[in-house]
Amino acid sequence: MKQHKVLLAITVLVTLMFTMTASAQDGITFWLTGDDTGAAILQEVANVWSETSGVPVTVTAVGWGDAYAQSLAAVADGSGADIIAGGMSWGISLGGLGGMVDLGERFPDQIAQIAEISNPAFYSAILTTASNVYFVPYNLDTMLMYYRPAKFEAAGVAVPATWDDVAAAAEAGLRGGWSWGNTSWLGFQSILKQAGGDWYAADCSAAAINSDEALTALEYYTALYEEYGFPAEQASVADGFAADTLDYAIDGEWLATGINAAHPELEGQWSVAPLPAGPAGSFNAFIGGKGMGIFSYSQNVDAAFELMLFLSTPEAQQMLTEQSIAMANQIHVPPQPENYQFIKGGDDVNAALSAQLGDAAGPSNCAGWEESNAEIDLVIQSVLFEGMAFEDALAEMEDILNAGLEEFGS
Repeated sequence: MKQHKVLLAITVLVTLMFTMTASAQDGITFWLTGDDTGAAILQEVANVWSETSGVPVTVTAVGWGDAYAQSLAAVADGSGADIIAGGMSWGISLGGLGGMVDLGERFPDQIAQIAEISNPAFYSAILTTASNVYFVPYNLDTMLMYYRPAKFEAAGVAVPATWDDVAAAAEAGLRGGWSWGNTSWLGFQSILKQAGGDWYAADCSAAAINSDEALTALEYYTALYEEYGFPAEQASVADGFAADTLDYAIDGEWLATGINAAHPELEGQWSVAPLPAGPAGSFNAFIGGKGMGIFSYSQNVDAAFELMLFLSTPEAQQMLTEQSIAMANQIHVPPQPENYQFIKGGDDVNAALSAQLGDAAGPSNCAGWEESNAEIDLVIQSVLFEGMAFEDALAEMEDILNAGLEEFGS
């Protein structure tokens, strides 16, 4: 019944899409945060929509280091692209400035269908606390644990499924590491959720980081680097496996198609699993990816939204997964669970991804988070590398988050 309901929602979504009238005098411009290859992949898919709609689309890559600032400048200047696809919490921040179209208000029926078919953890992270919808999902990314089974078998210890297993692996001399999210809030958030903690209260009324659960998380996160041998620098998983300097590590799902390509001799010598579970029983991993929204100054809102609806369909998501493998040898993870079937990672990777996406969380949707998380990184790194006391760090993070709520909550 659930599957039938979701498929019905998709059918209704497609029907709504083709009953809208697309018109855009000069075409639609789309800023995609990422590299030129990602933009070329999206351009291929957008061209299929253009053949039907008659509306040309120009996709331009904007680097992660520049995209948010460029979006802020576009909002201030009132000119730029029609659509931006970027960080999940950007829609909340830019929308709060009046810079994004409130899609839920303008297209309530279609947005209700998108909500129905989207990964719930991702979708909830892009909503404001007042349930404004400035972004809709474009793609997902999440963290997985890569490991070499033979190394664990030889050491006589279990592949880490819990924090205790990580400690046992270190005691047996096995070497771990962290890549995406290393020594930052992205990695720490996974640990925080695994311990049962969170950044804020559920209603975003105040920071919740100064808690017993967060203390447990910070102690364990520090132990990874101080006691269990995780390097301070980002782990190079494929190279580390090949050089026999790394036995397991955490990185994004996109790595799965690159290990054998970089080191063919590793084929069959590694596997993948969800993250180890913490004391709360959760193996939560950070779920990232891109949301996409329409700038409020756009003169092509209806056509731009029609394109975004198309990108939410099974047809488009299948094309994105296939083109990502063909053009970049990289996994594209659709943001709709029913479209996970198109993921091109192989059976083991797809199984681990499916399990991990069932216990994942995106960035906070509380006011001020986007503006505060760089300061949170500095506090975490002060604990890891400068010996800052745990209690002092939690108190400082609490002050940072509460100040962000106060400044940006209005």
